Amino acid sequence: MGLVADRSLGSLMAGAVTLATAALATAAEEQPQRRDMTQAEIEAWLDSRGMPGSRDIGPVEEEPEAPPPPPRSQGIVIETGVGALSHLGTMKNVSPTSPWFHFKLGVEPLSWLMLFGEADVAFATTSYAARPPEPRGYAHYGVGAGLRFTLRPADWLGIYLQGSAGMAEVSEDVLFVYGYTNADSMNLYFGGALGLEWYQVSPHLALSAHAGVRSYGDGMSRLRSTDPPIAILGGASLRYAFDL
Repeated sequence: MGLVADRSLGSLMAGAVTLATAALATAAEEQPQRRDMTQAEIEAWLDSRGMPGSRDIGPVEEEPEAPPPPPRSQGIVIETGVGALSHLGTMKNVSPTSPWFHFKLGVEPLSWLMLFGEADVAFATTSYAARPPEPRGYAHYGVGAGLRFTLRPADWLGIYLQGSAGMAEVSEDVLFVYGYTNADSMNLYFGGALGLEWYQVSPHLALSAHAGVRSYGDGMSRLRSTDPPIAILGGASLRYAFDL
């Protein structure tokens, strides 16, 4: 019986090997043969997949140009700033250099011309004067009007020259005792300044630095003195322009 069992097991194994071989042969016959794709077939496949750059999508439209910025000139201008005022002549022995605040409201009918009104004030003391009396404080203010001529050698730079005239006075009679008998009354002044403007990214804004001189006439003239009542002014300003 052992011999019969061994022969049966051998027959089963031989049958299994035969079936496996037949299955592999059938699978090999059913599997399609592989081949390399041509360049045309690759491009057609990429085109069908919609990959970027694989299809002719026609001419690309250019981006629209940015609109030009609003003009920096020919508008309404507001300008305000801070600086310093220093007297020449006899007043340099009475008042030290003082903080000076100024404001302008102008209109530019032309790109190179501005008409403006101005107001300013300097807060000073008599600390340089001989005692008595003790030093006192006062405000020296004025209002006026003028013209400004501007040259723009570059888009970001302006150079201007201006002249103005108006009326000014001292707030109190603190200067009377030092011989300035008309200082607390409105008196004529006139002056001029030279400045540089630096235009910002915003076409409405500009920063400027300026310096000039001003004559206060009889208002700051001292009795029995021939020194001219002249002051030096300088400072920085912020300008904002509204389009017309």
